Amino acid sequence: MASTYITVGRLDSWKDIAGYLHCDVRTAIRWEKTRGLPIHRMPGGLRQPVYAYRHEIDLWFQKNGASGLVDAPAPAIPDPEQDTVLHAEPINGALAAGIRSRWFTGRAAIASVVAVCSLFGAFALRHSPPNLTVANPTRITRSQTRILSPLLSDGAQIFYPRYENGRYSVAAVPAKGGESATVATSIANPELCDMTPDGKAMLLRNLIHSRDEEEPLYVQSTGGQAQRVGNILAYDAAWTPDAKRIIYSANGVVYSTDLTGKSRRQLFSVPGNAFWFRWAPDGKRLRFTVIDKKTEDTSIWEVATDGGAPHRLFAKLQQLLCCGSWTPDGKYFLFQVRVESMFQIWAQRDRSHDLLPIRNRPFPLVSGAVSYRGPLPSKDGRRLIVRAEAPKGELVRYDSKFGEFIPILPSISARTLAYSRDKNWIAYTSLADNNLWRCRADGTECLQLTQNLKETVMPQWSPDGQMIAFMGLGFSGVWRVLAVPANGGTIRSLSHGDQAKGYPDWSLDGQRLAFSDVPPVSRPKEIYILDLRSHKVATLPQSTGYFSPRWSPDGRFLVALHAGDQYLYLFDFNSGKWRPLAEVPACYPNWSHDGKYVYFRPATADSRAIFRVEVANRNVEKVASLAGVERGPFFLGDWIGLAPDDAPLAVRNSTIEDIYAWDLITK
Repeated sequence: MASTYITVGRLDSWKDIAGYLHCDVRTAIRWEKTRGLPIHRMPGGLRQPVYAYRHEIDLWFQKNGASGLVDAPAPAIPDPEQDTVLHAEPINGALAAGIRSRWFTGRAAIASVVAVCSLFGAFALRHSPPNLTVANPTRITRSQTRILSPLLSDGAQIFYPRYENGRYSVAAVPAKGGESATVATSIANPELCDMTPDGKAMLLRNLIHSRDEEEPLYVQSTGGQAQRVGNILAYDAAWTPDAKRIIYSANGVVYSTDLTGKSRRQLFSVPGNAFWFRWAPDGKRLRFTVIDKKTEDTSIWEVATDGGAPHRLFAKLQQLLCCGSWTPDGKYFLFQVRVESMFQIWAQRDRSHDLLPIRNRPFPLVSGAVSYRGPLPSKDGRRLIVRAEAPKGELVRYDSKFGEFIPILPSISARTLAYSRDKNWIAYTSLADNNLWRCRADGTECLQLTQNLKETVMPQWSPDGQMIAFMGLGFSGVWRVLAVPANGGTIRSLSHGDQAKGYPDWSLDGQRLAFSDVPPVSRPKEIYILDLRSHKVATLPQSTGYFSPRWSPDGRFLVALHAGDQYLYLFDFNSGKWRPLAEVPACYPNWSHDGKYVYFRPATADSRAIFRVEVANRNVEKVASLAGVERGPFFLGDWIGLAPDDAPLAVRNSTIEDIYAWDLITK
């Protein structure tokens, strides 16, 4: 695999600039001329080389917002399965002769009808249906940083889930734009699922554990108290079109229930968790998204309301699809598509609304240099409301003198990070492009090490600084342990099989690698030790149920978490036995460089701090508060690590999120 070498903070060609903006070169050149994209040129010569600074582009984006970065709809991308048409037979010679004949027999009359239909069919095939496009973007919210999906509306207001400091709430903003306000609810940690068309009642989940689990379901009317829907635990839920019943999903099965939760029945099952239920305007079809529990891939499905089995849509599209909605007239279905690391809004013309044959290939509707998610057509069908998102992870370091976290390395947008053992280099996984990068410790001489991976996290340097192990997730498959040379080169897979593996860490001599199963994709089973010389994998004794192993600096111990209580446990290689280290639910264990302490973050939503436990006597003490570090809603948004001097590191959520509305135009 070819690696890309750049000077950190500087982009040295139109290609690099366009790649950073996630657009093509022509678009970047146009943005310089029309929107003031900050471009520099080398002096001298007719064709001056161009370059740009990342921080200047970031500031330019923050100033312009997503409204200035909307591209015109791209050409339709063929979809062999969905690109079906109503075929008409061509006019053959015999039929043409019959039409020209003076004698119109019954057969000739029929032939003439077929011929006319054929002509109309051919005309319809040559002329595409009216194109749907967008124009005049308007920002609805004002630089919100915690906006989630779904977006829902009663016509006057837009409602959405909001996330702040580890807690969820429901917010509302006027549909024409303005200040957001929190919607009062009696639920401690509410997540918005659906709303009745008149906006008088909401479906909410109380997130006791996480968004990724089945949670208690509630109905809340305007001005009233939230009422529990029986003892139902739901992954997601939605109202039926008449708002008299509720459909909900749990463990791969979709059910229907009344508002009390007592009268429930099973509707159908799907290969994963179903969510984002949306009814066709005529009520005859239900579409929804299915997320694969193992790979976390998403796809869009449909089921007829009069019976039949659910079936997948757009099966030939290679991208991950999610979260679709119909326009109110039912003529278009709008949905979210992941293209590499960005999200776009696509549309498809619905065949059921056309008498003549049409081509109904899905086509990009909204795309640009930021991600667009959760499409919501307005009730009158004149506007498209979406969530614009520019992920940004700000690396911060704890300053014990001032008692606060200070930003470092502003040129990178990190998700997870590790220093080399000689302290001269860093490896980090980028929130901007999901790739693994290597830089000098001051942020210079950056080298992109991966491409074509859906996610990369948790890098670890080999002791000699020559290799970097990390967790990687492809666009199909499961988490794997991978390794790549620090100077770029071929990526090697160090784990195999259909079970997700991760959390790699090197032994003191660099000849062995510890890793484990990954929860919750697969229940943790054991910790594995890979001998890099013999390529044999051994199981650590009595390690059933343990995960996230971390080797001590002297190589004598290995600390890990137990899946049952998530407490910290210590394995002694001398005795071959485990013993408890800290009876606190923990995550992200990190050894101090002298091996005397293990730093960790408590794995409870109400504990926003970093602690450490002394290995010799098991004393636990608080090191730093995370109250001022906004936790990101993105994957591993609560990661912590250590700098070479053992100063705690964290990632502050600096993601730019807003709700935008476009005019929907049919040409």
